Parts: sequence; structure tokens; C-alpha cells
Amino acid sequence: MTADRRTEDAIERSAFIAGRVASAAETDAALIARIEELQGLTDFADRGSLAIEETAWQQVLEAGIEPSLVFAHPEVLKAAPQASLHYRGLALLSLKRVSEIATGVERWEDPTAAPQLSDERVLKVCRLYNVVISSLIFNTTDWAMDDAYRNVIATIGISADGSVRNLIGQLGENAVKNKMFRWVTEHGLLAGEEEPPDESEPGGSWILKDGIRMIFASEPDISFERDGVRVTLIEIKAGKDPAGALERLGAVKKTFDEAPPRCDNYLVVGVVTPTMRLRLDEMRMQRDFDIDQLLHDEASWDDFVDEIFNHSLRILQGA
Repeated sequence: MTADRRTEDAIERSAFIAGRVASAAETDAALIARIEELQGLTDFADRGSLAIEETAWQQVLEAGIEPSLVFAHPEVLKAAPQASLHYRGLALLSLKRVSEIATGVERWEDPTAAPQLSDERVLKVCRLYNVVISSLIFNTTDWAMDDAYRNVIATIGISADGSVRNLIGQLGENAVKNKMFRWVTEHGLLAGEEEPPDESEPGGSWILKDGIRMIFASEPDISFERDGVRVTLIEIKAGKDPAGALERLGAVKKTFDEAPPRCDNYLVVGVVTPTMRLRLDEMRMQRDFDIDQLLHDEASWDDFVDEIFNHSLRILQGA
């Protein structure tokens, strides 16, 4: 990737995260207002059952902070399930981590959903939030609500960073699919459409020259069939975060391992670490291609489509 492209990626990433943080901060302010409205429902007399550490409780009171803004209460969550987002932010917990304790929490935090909350599940989540929040308060000198807001913003930022990684992957996948569809059309290889593509996520299947069926889906992202048998597949892993490279590689290996024995396997990838390169070389795969080169360098794209449509599918001649 060129320096200019890296700069563009950095700007797009920062702008996306900044927008998500600003939007989420507004959401949290609205949740705080809603929690304040529900103060009459909270009875913290049995703090032990809610996993609230007494020293932390006293620190909150001494700081003059309304306890329901800090500690999760079952009645608040049942009346306003989205408040889970506020308490989870205070506890610096990821949605994935909370979902391991109680499934369905993502629906609680979805303002368009109407989740059914059982008393047992709500209490379990409250106890998780409160034990973590209590620990954070107890281990912070002169803890104040500003500390809580910093935790919320940090959680939002971490979540946004994960979202932008997913977004980069999806945008890269869509870009390759769109470019391939345009190329197939421009070179007269498209014979007919079986299923219309989804505008938000390129998908569908088309009949190409010589009866080849081209399929845009997931796992694999792009595949080609002849007489109902998969002969070529392309996995697209556009993520550029080295920390997640091996996890993405595991998904690629699974797809390649499940391919028919004579299927040609290709990978379009956003980043290849040294360890990843060693493992790629051991896989049943013809070649891998750098996604930035494919999307921004026509010579690389020409090499890619020649490999797919000439060497693998053998339908490029005369196109």
C-alpha cells in the first residue's frame, strides 16, 4: 500500500471513529436522562445480592453521585433495556464478553428491538456490571463521575475501532465483487443473470460464457461452478489489522479445506504477516493477491483476472 493510500485509510478510519464516538456520546446522555427518570424504581437496600461492593457504594455516595447512574439495577434494565449500554461502558466490557454471560444482550441495546427480559438474566447481567464497576471504583483514588464518562468513551472507541475493522473488510469485499462484475460485463463474458444482486452487498449468481456459473455470496465470497461442481473460488479478507490476521487465516483455511479436491483456491488479502505467509505457503491454494494492488493498480488487476479467467476457468481467450 502506498503512503498516500495509507494516509487516506487513516483519515477515513479516524473520521468514522470520531462520528461513532460523537453519536454514542449523545446516546449515553439520553440514557442517563432516562435512568434519572427511573430512580423511583431502584431499591439498593440489598446491595450484596446485586454484587455492589460496600466501599465502592460509599465512595459514590460521598462523591454526591446518584447511585443508579453508576450501579446497574434490575428494575432499571427491565424498564429501559438499552441502559445496558451505559453500564457496560462504565464497566469497560465488550458486548461479546457480556453475551458470554447472558445471550441476547445485543437486543437489549438495540433501540428498535423489543426484547423479552427474564428476571434471572437481568440479575446476572446486573451483577456482572456491578462487580466490575465496584472494582474500578475501589481501585481508583478520588473516583468521580468524570472517571465513569472516560470509561464510557473508551468503550465506545474500542467498539468503534472494531466496527471500522469490520467495515473495512466489507467495503473491500464489495469493491472486489463490483469490479469483477463490471469487468465480466465489459469483456462480454456475461450470458445471463440467475439471481439479482443486492445493492447493499453484492450478491447473486450469473451464467457466464461456456456455461460457467459465477456466484457472489460468502464463504466463499466468489465462486465459479461448471456443471454444478465448484471449480474455482476466491476468498476476500480485506482487513488490514495485523492482530486479526491469523484469525482471518483460520476462516480462509476452513473454506479451502471444504472445497472440492480439484478446485482452484485463491485469496485476496489486506495484510500478510510473516507468520501468515508461512501458513499460506502450506495451504492448498494457487495464489494470493494484495487487495490494494487489485483495486488501485490496473496491471495487478489484469494479472488477477488473467489468472482466474484464463489459467483457472480457461474462458478468457477471445473475450
